[in-house]
Amino acid sequence: MFDQRFFKITLAVLLFHVGLLYLIQSGLGRKITEAVIAPEIIARIIPLEPPQKPAVETPKPKPETPPKQVKVTTPKPTPPQPRPTPLPVPSLPPTPNAIEAPPAPPAPPAPPAPAPEPPAPASAAPRAVGIGEIQCTPPQPAYPSQSRRMGETGKAVVRLTTDESGKVVKTAIVSSSGSSRLDQAAVDAVQRMRCKPYMDNGRAVAVTAQQPIGFELN
Repeated sequence: MFDQRFFKITLAVLLFHVGLLYLIQSGLGRKITEAVIAPEIIARIIPLEPPQKPAVETPKPKPETPPKQVKVTTPKPTPPQPRPTPLPVPSLPPTPNAIEAPPAPPAPPAPPAPAPEPPAPASAAPRAVGIGEIQCTPPQPAYPSQSRRMGETGKAVVRLTTDESGKVVKTAIVSSSGSSRLDQAAVDAVQRMRCKPYMDNGRAVAVTAQQPIGFELN
């Protein structure tokens, strides 16, 4: 079956091509093409001139004014004036009624310096006496526990010094026991002793004595 729609389309295409061919041959198509295409635009680039700098006016030099002349005047020297001559002073004769002042009496001689005082006599050393003469309490030494454990024994002799009241004021080891612990125990025991004052011509004096102290293990 023949399709009418296809036939119409084919016919329209043929008519379009025939018309287009006619326009080309008759020159009408060229006019249409020239009317459609825009004319060519020609632009020229004109170079810009650089800006001219303003002319700088050079200041004209001012005419120099000549310096003013100053007159220098030299002062005239002043002649020296003569100095006045001093008048001589007349010497007056001594007045007969003038009283002369008596001369001052001579100063008395300085007293002689006092004689230096004799030096104080040096204190005499305490008198050495027997331990029985000052009647001291018996010493009670404490046996050091470490000396007991180590089995230390010995005898120490302590020199003691008593003052006027009979107080023991100084002690020293004369003979060591061989152990420093036993010696210290002997010194401590002597310092705890109490003695009577030693009398010399009815006056109490300081004396020294020696106290032996033995340490033995029972």
